[in-house]
Amino acid sequence: MTEHGGVHLDRARERFLGDGTLDTGLRPEIVRSWERSLRAGVDAEELSLPYDPDLDFDGSLVHCARPVLDDLAERLSGMSVAVVLSDADGHVLDRRVGEGELQRRLDDISLAPGFSYAEEFAGTNGVGTALEGNRPAMVIGAEHYTDLLRPFACAGAPVHRPEGGLAGILDVTCLAAEANDLMRFLAQQAARDIEEVLRERGGAGSRAVMAAFRAACARVRGPVIALADDFVIANRAADDSLSVADRDLIARFAAEYRRLGPNEERALLDDGPVRLVITPAPADRPAGVVVEVLHSTSTLRLATNGGATLPRTSTTSTLPGPSTHRERPLAGLAGTTRSWRSTSAALRTSATAVRSTLVLGETGVGKLAAVRAAHREIRPAARLVVVDGDGPDAAEDIAATTDDLGEPATVVVRRAQSLDENGADALSELLADVPSDVWVVGLVTGDAVPSGRPVQAVLGGFEGSVVVEPLRRRPEDVAPLVESLLARLAPGRRVRCTPEALALLGGARWPGNVAQLSDVLRRALAARPAGDIEAGDLPAEVAVHGTRRRLTPLETAERDLIVAALIEARGNRVQAAAALGMGRATLYRRLRAFGITDVGR
Repeated sequence: MTEHGGVHLDRARERFLGDGTLDTGLRPEIVRSWERSLRAGVDAEELSLPYDPDLDFDGSLVHCARPVLDDLAERLSGMSVAVVLSDADGHVLDRRVGEGELQRRLDDISLAPGFSYAEEFAGTNGVGTALEGNRPAMVIGAEHYTDLLRPFACAGAPVHRPEGGLAGILDVTCLAAEANDLMRFLAQQAARDIEEVLRERGGAGSRAVMAAFRAACARVRGPVIALADDFVIANRAADDSLSVADRDLIARFAAEYRRLGPNEERALLDDGPVRLVITPAPADRPAGVVVEVLHSTSTLRLATNGGATLPRTSTTSTLPGPSTHRERPLAGLAGTTRSWRSTSAALRTSATAVRSTLVLGETGVGKLAAVRAAHREIRPAARLVVVDGDGPDAAEDIAATTDDLGEPATVVVRRAQSLDENGADALSELLADVPSDVWVVGLVTGDAVPSGRPVQAVLGGFEGSVVVEPLRRRPEDVAPLVESLLARLAPGRRVRCTPEALALLGGARWPGNVAQLSDVLRRALAARPAGDIEAGDLPAEVAVHGTRRRLTPLETAERDLIVAALIEARGNRVQAAAALGMGRATLYRRLRAFGITDVGR
């Protein structure tokens, strides 16, 4: 017997699984992999792998690897050898196996497209171990951590992208009794061949991005930026007008839309709101993104399809103290990000100039609170009047406000997009004949005013607009918001969130924005009437990151049970699955379906 498949290795593995004793004769990379597998809670006696049917089975990696896999499979035809391609997370994307018996045996261990062979699920193996070390790995027989993999030998080699990142793993697998060093060579050679194809096609992709960039520069006079995997290029207008923070924000938008296709987005840059026209290039297999930054001295488009055209408010006003306006957030409201400071500056400028302003933002983002803060700070002696545009008497309330304006005031119309025809007429009259000491503010909730609404024709009468970014785009503001909200919700109690709870709050998507965060903290305070708020006190919805669909009541109950089990098990998925009475593979599928990540860890 060889050391790889002999009695010595079998006994070393049994001792390690029994009492954790490690044999000094083991290869160091195998020892490290066994230790990682043990810490991950991998079951050495069973193999239960997560399956994802929605992987990109025809993405750029598979597309580039296909000719290499075809060639290698043809060279190995008639041999009991399989060639496997995985992505950078260990999910199998493609498998080539010619010999029928080996195909059946690989099916038995789920070494097939859609299944994950990451170490945290499958233990020591050619795909997962090469992935962990980002270097070639060969695992033979009893070197595998899991019993069901011991009959096999596998050699994995990393496939790197031209810019240096890990694209995936190329693995060659056969029966352990037939293992030889040729496997290692074949895997590494095939990985290099795939990298060469990635470089060649990446060059074509880069040329397509550059062509799209030049076309955009010829079409518009404003800033244009092209972002690809291995370069970022900007025209002179972008160099002259965009700060480093602006470019970082644009890069985040570009990354989000690279896979989603052409789109338009509002953004708030240092000198005010803009439109970003985002175009992936080339269109079929994007290698990068071209972003046109549409500054305008007069308009900002609210929506990408049929939305109203709104005036733009500039924070580069000649009013006194613009730099002071730009440096600090609104008094009494938490938040320190550049986006929030820019919003604060724009509202101060509008309040100081008494310029009618639309404030745009998602539900619960804090539009009214921001306007109230700007009113208190800039116009403390003026009266504040708030009208609900969705109310049954909105038109009468606006008209009554107009008739009663004989002193400095701030008039806020909430949910302006909901005004009916009479309400829109009343708002139009107010804007047409507004006194010089009255600041009129309209709050618009959502990304667009639905087509055909009466208020669409009125919105252009506002002199400026300000965007309040959603909380998910300024996660750094979550921690100060939590501190401020806790002080407001529990004024007589010195309470904080533990680091684990704060990490969960900081990672949530917050579709309901600040209003949802406040509600979550209110429920957590009720669950923990004394002491600091812990992760287990937070509602289960906080742990959900990846799913946007509405859950049924049964699914919501199931999600809550899973989150509670993970928190109780401190993130150990094996223990959580056991506590819930479900298999690990089932648990992993439900975690993916609910968008649950890192709970309890």
